[in-house]
Amino acid sequence: MKIQKNILILFLFISFTAFSQEYQKIWQTEIDAFDKLNGVNPLQEGILFTGSSSIRMWKDPAKDFNNPKILNRGFGGSQIIDLIENFDQVILKYHPKKIVIYSGDNDIQEGKSAEIVFGDFCALYGMIKAKLPNTEVYYIAIKPSLNRWVKVLEMKKANTMINEFLNYKQNAFYVDVFSPMIGVSGKPEKKWFIEDGLHMTAEGYQLWTEILAPYIKD
Repeated sequence: MKIQKNILILFLFISFTAFSQEYQKIWQTEIDAFDKLNGVNPLQEGILFTGSSSIRMWKDPAKDFNNPKILNRGFGGSQIIDLIENFDQVILKYHPKKIVIYSGDNDIQEGKSAEIVFGDFCALYGMIKAKLPNTEVYYIAIKPSLNRWVKVLEMKKANTMINEFLNYKQNAFYVDVFSPMIGVSGKPEKKWFIEDGLHMTAEGYQLWTEILAPYIKD
């Protein structure tokens, strides 16, 4: 019986290790693509947009904000922990003057509590301030979406905790996109989303551009 238990533990360990390695390969492919986009000299002291698919699918924020110093380095499906684990390649190498983060949405969808999301964000914030003390941090609130409305209470709780945390920090800001996306029905308006009810339309990104514009002026 003990031998069978040890074999099971070994099998689970090997399976987890294989999954973890494969999981990292997914992000490495996207990060390698960033390196190709960067060229020989990555843009320094610009405005870095990073996080999950709501950033990755933002077609051209540099054009939307009329600012060539904006870089989009979002990678779809990612969570805050992925920004932490890939910090040097995704954030530090650019030494951004400002960093705009959208992450936490996938975390809660995958079962993490608001407290875990908050803790992960605090860890990421601490890394940014330790390595890039003068960088301004802008956290875009977890958006309300039709597809994930069942998780809205946990998302609102995470937003509240992060907002309260950033209220006491210098050069750090919580950007509320949650409230403006809610319609008269009390739920998100359909016009902000494509067919999947999760990812945003051009109109959705236009709304975000209007909300973010005052924050990221040079």
